[in-house]
Amino acid sequence: MGARVVATRVLAVAVVAAAVLVAAGLAAAQAAAAYTGPNAIAVPYTEEKVVKPADGWTFQDCGAIAKAGGALVVACDPSTGFTVKSPGYDPDFGEVIVPVKMTNGRTSTTIDYVLSLEPPAVPELAEMTYPHPAPAGGTLLIPISDLGITCTACSAGSGLEVTSFAPVGAATVLPTETHLVVRPRAGFEGPLEITIRAGDMYGGWSSPTVITVPVSRLDEDAPVPQHVQRPLAAEASAFDLPGLVHFPAGPDDAQILCGSAIHGTVVCDAAGTATYTPFEKAQVDQFSFHVAQNGDYATGSVTLVAEDAEVGLPAKGLAVSEPRTSPTPAPTPAPDPEPEETDDPDADPADEDAKKKDEEKQEQQMVLLRVASPLVPASPPDETGGMVGVFTPLVETMNRAGAR
Repeated sequence: MGARVVATRVLAVAVVAAAVLVAAGLAAAQAAAAYTGPNAIAVPYTEEKVVKPADGWTFQDCGAIAKAGGALVVACDPSTGFTVKSPGYDPDFGEVIVPVKMTNGRTSTTIDYVLSLEPPAVPELAEMTYPHPAPAGGTLLIPISDLGITCTACSAGSGLEVTSFAPVGAATVLPTETHLVVRPRAGFEGPLEITIRAGDMYGGWSSPTVITVPVSRLDEDAPVPQHVQRPLAAEASAFDLPGLVHFPAGPDDAQILCGSAIHGTVVCDAAGTATYTPFEKAQVDQFSFHVAQNGDYATGSVTLVAEDAEVGLPAKGLAVSEPRTSPTPAPTPAPDPEPEETDDPDADPADEDAKKKDEEKQEQQMVLLRVASPLVPASPPDETGGMVGVFTPLVETMNRAGAR
């Protein structure tokens, strides 16, 4: 008889605070338990992993392995091992214990493998200076499509959080379901540094990232673009952008440039007509446009909403500059450790720079608000440099569940 070997299990419990990130109200506050012993198998998000026997050993009962592993075990070979594949991620999934009988021809034993689902990589966004200014004493709505967010697990929605901004008292900043809203005070001009984070549909949040927004004063006759919501068509659609701009000084000498959409392409012609062509099915998409006239610059946007989409956004009308739903309070960031005092004249300048940044961080004005967004950000590049389809994880889950 084989001796049954059961590894000692030590549980490390990590409590992860998260927000509601999808329009349907997905609850993302959760507690996740992770066993980290040598027989722990964390299955990468939507990927496969092969669990191989040790040299000289073979698995004895692939049928029992497949039965114990359920949908996670997709293949098994006594000599090469069994293959597990993640159908996605569920923070409440917990663990599956798979007893595996194995032999080296002389001795038999059973090892309990502990299978769990590895959470997806958190969203990413790079620090940037927004290339279009905010008006002093006015309002700038930066479309989420302009923030350059990439997300592995956002097929059901995303999230936007404003952590803080600097200088203190220079503006009012808040997130909405579709925009980052910046209202500089009338007497402020210069760079405004806004710290934001992006969230996925499982409560994973990116690292804090600084978006620098230049603030300048506009002339009284500067153009005033609108931020509108329009139906998202299945085919190419055209938008008359000059018709979305108020020109106090008339439209002469005005130029209009288009930003990029997330799930389609946007082409602006010399007359200011924007043609949007979807390249994949989406519930919501978005692009910015920018108006230059006589040295003044202003930003507008078009948010496209599928008319049959249940995302809490109208397909027609003006975008709002306040959240449509109550924002969720964001957690206060953990304080940085106090730097050690030193009188060393040869101290590393990098340490001094870090100390200065810590002091500047303490001068930021905290906002700590987050909202759910129906916008699905772009997927990060895959290993070949291409973009993984944003709906690939969702489609694979549906396929496994027999929903397609």
